[in-house]
Amino acid sequence: MNVICYIMIITFLVCSPISIFAQNTIKSSSDSSEQEIIEHLESTIQKNSAEYEKKLSGLEARIMELEKAKTKEQSASELEKLLQEADTLKEENKEQDTSVSRVFRGAERFQPQLNPEISLTGDFYAAYTSDDAAYTVDPGVLADDINRFYLRDVGFHFISPLDPFTRGKFFFGVPGSGDVSLSEFVDEAYMEWLNLPGGMNLKIGKFFNQFGILNRYHDHGLPQFDRPRALTNLFGNGNLGGFGLSGNFLLPSLWADENELDVEVTTSGDGFCFDTAYNNVIGLVHLKNYYDLTRNTYMELGLSGAHGYNDKANEYATTLAGLDLTCKWVPAGRSHYKTIEFRNEFFLSHREQDTEDIDRFGFYSYIKNKMGARYWIGLRYSYSGAPYDPYTVQHDILKDEYDWDITPTIDYWQSEFVMYRLQYSYTERSYGDPDHTVFIHTVWSMGPHKHEAY
Repeated sequence: MNVICYIMIITFLVCSPISIFAQNTIKSSSDSSEQEIIEHLESTIQKNSAEYEKKLSGLEARIMELEKAKTKEQSASELEKLLQEADTLKEENKEQDTSVSRVFRGAERFQPQLNPEISLTGDFYAAYTSDDAAYTVDPGVLADDINRFYLRDVGFHFISPLDPFTRGKFFFGVPGSGDVSLSEFVDEAYMEWLNLPGGMNLKIGKFFNQFGILNRYHDHGLPQFDRPRALTNLFGNGNLGGFGLSGNFLLPSLWADENELDVEVTTSGDGFCFDTAYNNVIGLVHLKNYYDLTRNTYMELGLSGAHGYNDKANEYATTLAGLDLTCKWVPAGRSHYKTIEFRNEFFLSHREQDTEDIDRFGFYSYIKNKMGARYWIGLRYSYSGAPYDPYTVQHDILKDEYDWDITPTIDYWQSEFVMYRLQYSYTERSYGDPDHTVFIHTVWSMGPHKHEAY
């Protein structure tokens, strides 16, 4: 309707001027020539045509705007209609749902998700030593196992969350000979409560004590093939551990960037410093202090203490004190190719007995440098006074005896699951001849297990 009105208006505007000018032309025909009238009419028509075209363009633009507005109004009306229909369907479905009884069933537990992480490790070596004396026990095996190929250990590792609050860990080790008792077969088996209030973790079961650093390590995870003499003279060729309870507490950052405290109570000692009697209760504390020195360097300083009895009658006690210091340089973005680790542990032991008490000192220090993605080179020095002679039947006291060793190593990591090591050790003792020992060592792992960083 609006379009028709606009057309009539345009027609009226066009015709009216023409009529007016025609009349004027007739009136002036008497005074002007025919040629002048024609020129005047042409000029007037051209002028009016330009004005009309301008007005017509404005009207066309207005018509297009009205059409767009009408289309938009129609779209909005259709959308509103669809929304109303959707609301109607929603109400209908809601009414239908209320009329149907719902039955809830628990989903069946998916069996593969319940399986623990299972890993196997093999620890194989070949060794040759220049000395065959009974006290030559650098690699942690008997003297007649030195000059030969030998499978030191086959490890079975099971780790799994038990529920959102606890985790279970089991570590079993079988020597290559297969001759092992049940107590020796189970290295560690414990359950952990994680993230308890106050930044506390608890564990119960059989575990290695958090005394220093390397005591927590299994043999296949050691930075060298064997344990330093400072440790073997205290705990033998294994680890200090037992059955008991352990609590780990994350302390407020007081004098360091991070402080942790471990408090442990266990029974059944190592048979060296502490007797293995079931009623021998061993108390242990370890304080770890962590410092960020630079963006690429950190330091850990630890203090350890342990106390327990060294005889079955619980008459004579042994007290140990330890200090550990670790500095590590790990360049940001280059840790896969460059790392330097410098580690030290110092030990003091006080042993009571029916004769004179014995006080001894020992330490070890090593540095390892990562040379590219696959190679590590390292050097270790260890010294220890002998708390007593563990290889004589009478356990005679060696009051002034000591031994020390210097050990260079080269490690090659074929992958994160296969490692080869070449190691040489020179050991000198005050109670025997020095010896030279060479080890070719390899460790392989099946499964996701990687040695934990304690």
